[in-house]
Amino acid sequence: MKINRFFTIVVCCSIMTTLIGCSIQNANVEQKEKSTVQVSVDYPYYPNLDALTEKADLIIEGTVLDSRIEEIDTRVKINEKDEILNPGGDEVFSPVFIYTVYTIKVSDSYKGNVKPGETIEIKQLGGEGETVYIKDVGEVYIENVEENVKFVKNKKYILFLSAYESIYPSLLNPIQSAYYAIADSNVEKEPISVNAKNELMLTIEDLQEIKNK
Repeated sequence: MKINRFFTIVVCCSIMTTLIGCSIQNANVEQKEKSTVQVSVDYPYYPNLDALTEKADLIIEGTVLDSRIEEIDTRVKINEKDEILNPGGDEVFSPVFIYTVYTIKVSDSYKGNVKPGETIEIKQLGGEGETVYIKDVGEVYIENVEENVKFVKNKKYILFLSAYESIYPSLLNPIQSAYYAIADSNVEKEPISVNAKNELMLTIEDLQEIKNK
């Protein structure tokens, strides 16, 4: 079973496609043509907390210090001449994607090679109303992804993350992988999920058990 999420990126192409003639000044005005790129993303669904914990490479508690929009190349490199991976030898075009990168100050670590006091950066696909310039594409306006975690600066979260060799870690999925830490959960004793659709409960005892493994 998978959680399917859909979002739209509006691209303002850098190619000047329309010329308007002005009769008085006899001048040409260049206009940019907009096109829409639609990307469907599938996130894995975890039936229980044990499955979520087992899959996570990092489980941390940390405070959001800052964020930025960044173009990140997560493409799998393909040899265009490989007849198996690329039958026919056509040119392979795979655009990079836009992410929001968050700087997190770690206050506790439950799983993985991250220590309290360290600062890490994590990524989340998409952005929040930012316009950026991408080489060979042009200006790209990023619309907010509906199910993304709305991280708030100076708020503290408990995060279940997937780690990668050469790029920033990311949430296992945007629905089940982020909890408000106790200080920011609006409850007295237990963390609470950031996303109301998350049915997985997390307790202090669960976190201590994870840390003790």
